Amino acid sequence: MKKSGLMIASLALFSSAGYAAGHQASYAAGVLSMPHVMYMKAMYDVKMSFHAPDELRLMSATPLTTMPDNPMVKVSDKLKFKLTDIHLGGNVVYRADVSNKDGKFTAKKVMPIDYGIMMKGANITNLGILADGSFSYAYSVSNDGKEIVGRSRDDLKKTRPARFHFMHGHIQGLKGLGNSKAEARAEARGVNNTGVMAGFDTVSKKEKGKPRIYNAFYNDNTNTDLVNLGTLGGLNSRAYGINNNGMIVGWSASQADDSDHVAFTYDSAGAKSMTSLGGNILGGSRSFAFDVNDSNQVTGVATTADGSALAFLYQNGAATSLGSIDNSGYSEGRAINANGQVTGWSLTASGNYAAFIADASGMQALPGLGGDTKGYDINVHGSVVGSGKDADGKSVAFLYKDGSTVNLYDLLPAGDKANWKELREAFSISDDGVIVGRGRYWTDKAKGKNSSRAFRIKF
Repeated sequence: MKKSGLMIASLALFSSAGYAAGHQASYAAGVLSMPHVMYMKAMYDVKMSFHAPDELRLMSATPLTTMPDNPMVKVSDKLKFKLTDIHLGGNVVYRADVSNKDGKFTAKKVMPIDYGIMMKGANITNLGILADGSFSYAYSVSNDGKEIVGRSRDDLKKTRPARFHFMHGHIQGLKGLGNSKAEARAEARGVNNTGVMAGFDTVSKKEKGKPRIYNAFYNDNTNTDLVNLGTLGGLNSRAYGINNNGMIVGWSASQADDSDHVAFTYDSAGAKSMTSLGGNILGGSRSFAFDVNDSNQVTGVATTADGSALAFLYQNGAATSLGSIDNSGYSEGRAINANGQVTGWSLTASGNYAAFIADASGMQALPGLGGDTKGYDINVHGSVVGSGKDADGKSVAFLYKDGSTVNLYDLLPAGDKANWKELREAFSISDDGVIVGRGRYWTDKAKGKNSSRAFRIKF
């Protein structure tokens, strides 16, 4: 098996997040060199050579007497590790699982990988995953189309907030709010043009007789730490949207027993405090906020005095009901654009959900694809993305533009379709038409294996 380049050696039980410049593992002329390897409490400069297609041999292990300032690779005592990013030509990247016997290193498995990297197609990009066997979702793209956030599971099987650095081709996981005993299940749900993200993370795991507890967070894009927004007095809170002023919106419990839900705003750029919009903004007892535009107009859903739950527009200290399709009594506002147009979904007289656009002229149902539709985001041009069912009941991501609703998968060229089984949800769209969401990507098409992957589409 001819190797055309081995860029990084990634070892099991490693303690390094990276290498300082000039100290990276390298591969040239058939020799793999790994400086600053820690083994059995000593440090070595290790060199190996490739021989048979699945064999590596130890050439030298030179002891080092001076501890470097940069991070080092730590190898387990059994000297078993993984080599990643083996480029064999073309776009496929491979991984080798390596073990040692009497100084002879054998690659037991050589297989294609896609974790830690992005797979770009003609119009669609697989945004990658944090660890082998993981998954990823992209929930939000900034208005300018440059920042993308969501979630993925890391090698500790904890679901982390994730940044997808599309321009640089890699995915980054962030630290969680919870302690080491918490089941990290975090989601980054909103991001603005400066990269400030908002979402929620586990702070207490689910135990017998006790539910899992989440708290809202934000990250200011200067480090990987999450800032806990706290609550309005209860245990739980969640953040879903953020604008370019740094205003975050979501919902929180205000009662000690978590019996209520109240929409809030949080000023991450100024006072850094949570403000209740009130659970009774439409006359009921509960409210949820999901998005905010740069005019600080907020949309979400709230209960009414008669028990209905309706989408609202909140501005200048007051909320206005956006109504519902067919006066069904149920609708949710999920996103708002710079023009104050809201999208979401409403129950209809037929008992189905329909995506809508609501503005000063009222609420208009969008044409569907044969079944339910839910609108997740709307850009400044009035284009809506979301998820729905086609006539066969299959879940599909959709795009509404210029009066028509289309299955997003159908817009892909044949080469892109060959790599993706389906696109299930389109969660966000930028003002310049970048769409992000989640689909099923073929991991072994011959065996019918596929997995959830975050995607980015630009036509």
